[in-house]
Amino acid sequence: MKALIYNGPYSMTLKDIPEPEMKDGEVLIRIKAVGACGSDVHGFSGKTGRRYPGMVMGHEIAGHIEKVSSGVTGLTTGQGVVIQPIIYCGVCDMCKVNMTSVCLNKKMVGVNMDTVGGLSELISVPAKNVFPIDDSVPYPVAAMVEPFAVGEGAAYNADLKEGESVAIVGSGTIGLTVMLMAQQRKPGSIYIIDQNKRKLALAEKFGAVPINFTETDPVKAVLEATGGKGVDCSFEAVGITQSVQTAMAVTKTGGRAVWVGNSQKIIEVDMQDVVVMAKRIIGTYSYNDENFGAAVKYIENNKNIAEIFAEEEVPMEKAEELYTQIAKGEKELLRGVVNI
Repeated sequence: MKALIYNGPYSMTLKDIPEPEMKDGEVLIRIKAVGACGSDVHGFSGKTGRRYPGMVMGHEIAGHIEKVSSGVTGLTTGQGVVIQPIIYCGVCDMCKVNMTSVCLNKKMVGVNMDTVGGLSELISVPAKNVFPIDDSVPYPVAAMVEPFAVGEGAAYNADLKEGESVAIVGSGTIGLTVMLMAQQRKPGSIYIIDQNKRKLALAEKFGAVPINFTETDPVKAVLEATGGKGVDCSFEAVGITQSVQTAMAVTKTGGRAVWVGNSQKIIEVDMQDVVVMAKRIIGTYSYNDENFGAAVKYIENNKNIAEIFAEEEVPMEKAEELYTQIAKGEKELLRGVVNI
């Protein structure tokens, strides 16, 4: 079968590799579309060290079932599916409390060296990682389930209550999916902070109050809008010092700050502000199966919104070019999609 092998910074080669051997309890998936996640793009450029030469990347995966192993029920050949890429053990301390995204024995499809990712024609994964999706959802749109699941996981871990005020720092794909999934909890006003006018306009279209920090002091704007208190819950969806500081500054005394971004390893934060104002910091990583299932349902019911994110589609032969253009800032997309 054909697969794109990552060779090192800015290089992928389309090669023939052996088809996967399906184990008991697994499902063989013929892949049709893969989202170009930012973590893959950064890994492709060599900036993060999180992707390794010789591996097959891709974890935002949609396709259909090619074959089902013995003992698997509820899944049938030809069925359209998306893959929940976190392969968790189910028995460790984290799995026992349904925090499967931080399973102590986890592997992730297309991230770990020994797990073939979505940029291939076929993969075999445990049946529990396979989620059916309605046939009315095109494969490139179905591939958006994974980033929407990240947004759902963040909104879930925030424990948002109806009517609470929210601020999101960052209007990229994850910031926007956090916003959309937070809206399902019926919060009050949602403020979204960024400098990208196109994405801020999209956030406004989705129902948020946009704040361009190159034109307006975002902290002052949020405090004025909330009567000087700040928001009940902030989300940081960038992962650098400036954005973390902004998120903390707009969070009210006793409020919650949910950290989603994962770019800069070490950041500076005003610890006295956190302690004296009793602000709670919540780290969130990815999703559990319930979050992923909720994202499937959302996309099935909101295809018109999800399809906005799949902005450009290319064949496998053009994937290296697409990743390069995104990594070098020559192309700005919510998501590029590789059709397999």
